[in-house]
Amino acid sequence: MPQLSEELKVQERMTAVGALQVLDAAAGASLDRITQLAAFAFNAPVAFVSIVGVDNQRFISRVGLEISGTDIRSSVCSYTITSPDVMVVSDLRADPRFAENGLVCGPPHLRFYAGAPLIAKNGVAIGAICVMGAEPRELGEDERQHLKTLAAMAMSQLELRRLSGRQDPVSGLSNRHQFHIDYDGLVARATAGMMYAVMLDVLDVPRLDEAGQALGMPPLEAMLHRSGVRLRVALEDITDVYHVGVSRFAFLIDLPTPDDVEALLLELKQRVIRPVMAAAVPMSPQFHAGICAFGPTPHSSNGVLGELVVGVLAGGATRRDFCWYSERRDELLRRGYRLAADAERGLRREEFYLLFQPRVVTLTGAVVSAEALIRWNHPRLGPVGPAEFIPVFERTALMPAVSDWVVDAALDQLAAWQRDGLSLGMSINLAASDLSTDGMAERLLQKLAARDLPPTLLEIEITEGEWLRANTVAGDQLARLAGVGVRVAIDDFGSGYSNFGYLSRLPISTIKMDKSLVDHLGDDPGARLKAKAIIELAKGLGYTTVAEGVESLEQRQVLTELGCDQLQGYLFAEPLAAHELASMVAR
Repeated sequence: MPQLSEELKVQERMTAVGALQVLDAAAGASLDRITQLAAFAFNAPVAFVSIVGVDNQRFISRVGLEISGTDIRSSVCSYTITSPDVMVVSDLRADPRFAENGLVCGPPHLRFYAGAPLIAKNGVAIGAICVMGAEPRELGEDERQHLKTLAAMAMSQLELRRLSGRQDPVSGLSNRHQFHIDYDGLVARATAGMMYAVMLDVLDVPRLDEAGQALGMPPLEAMLHRSGVRLRVALEDITDVYHVGVSRFAFLIDLPTPDDVEALLLELKQRVIRPVMAAAVPMSPQFHAGICAFGPTPHSSNGVLGELVVGVLAGGATRRDFCWYSERRDELLRRGYRLAADAERGLRREEFYLLFQPRVVTLTGAVVSAEALIRWNHPRLGPVGPAEFIPVFERTALMPAVSDWVVDAALDQLAAWQRDGLSLGMSINLAASDLSTDGMAERLLQKLAARDLPPTLLEIEITEGEWLRANTVAGDQLARLAGVGVRVAIDDFGSGYSNFGYLSRLPISTIKMDKSLVDHLGDDPGARLKAKAIIELAKGLGYTTVAEGVESLEQRQVLTELGCDQLQGYLFAEPLAAHELASMVAR
């Protein structure tokens, strides 16, 4: 029975150790200043915080010791944790319990020991804070009280990690807040000249949203938890893992070379991507990692996380397992956010403007319509093209306001042309988010009516993609517009998605072939065959065909032979100001 009682004590202690996560490197790092204070206050060459396990003790924070732990049989602290007060051994060599201890009979030949137990709030002692010296000595009552105070401080710090909401409730790992707290201590412990930080994303946001709608959050949380467990187990003896985002995990690693870091990530990938059962559905976590390196020069924890996000986003965009931080990529990302932040002001200050590129009849060259193209003259960045700022706007809540401005400005110009006797149509590009908004069609028709413009003068250009289906909000909006005469054009057709199935189910009136197809009409028989197939299909369905990016007479000739209805490109005119287009039509 006495043995059983001891086993229960050990079990109770290890339960407390596990709950507090005191064996993490970060936990030790958070105690380093207290350990240093103990060494200074007691003028002791050796000070450490020891956690007593089943068969060993771990020195999670230490000063003056090279080793990180000892066998339990060599542990003086195993006696300390059974003591309600400070344990002092004035001369270890004279105590038969410790005379053969390796730290006593061998280097550093320690003689003196004093330790105060670390007592958790449940009354269980999990370890001790200790000071040791090479000469026998005694401790006065005041010194004993000081050591007890340091033990209480150390225990409070460990308890604080658990009680202050620093653990992610899904994964059970330390969270972003704890990463910021632990960062300085972890970096200070680096032994190599270079430190590496890694961020892993195991599930992209679109998949997260789709899976959440289909399965609910509990299965997803189970998958995230399992991914965190796999990472923690894989890195258990190397470093600590932090849950820093919904599906993102981060850690710091002290390895000799970048190649070692990459090798570690490839190994982690094999562990992480194994399927996980979620609501009886096997789900495979993704693996996109960002890596950054930093040397002795201080990096803030926020700065490191920011660099890691750049790498993760690059990995996701390029479908690579990992990407190192790139300053150039960071600059582009920051520029994108600057554009997003400045867009609303730009609309107010009339920094945006429209140019118009004419569209001509293939056989006659007569201008029949113009495409409205937005431009931005940024006060600090200079001219910024839509290829740069439109994708940024589409990822934010800015697109509706920008699209609304484009529609108003384009229709104002169309009305002005009509008053001047110019019989031109107008093409306006709308984003998927615009068409997916209820009531968009009615608002657009109201704008036409307010300017006394017939719907037949307007063409809406939309880019094909998976979002484009008949039985959706967007499909209903297009049907409403087409029903009163607004033309609907599929832009950039043939550039990638090219789903012919929806052409007969949506109210399409125009197919615009992508410039990438037109570019190779003169030298690539495959491009010519593809263009021919698109034109013949469009004609069979009663659609008008338009070729974009026409720049040479050879391209015009081929398109004429293939029966393309209309052409657009630099061969005829680059995007023009409204008055320049009017002059071109008048000639």
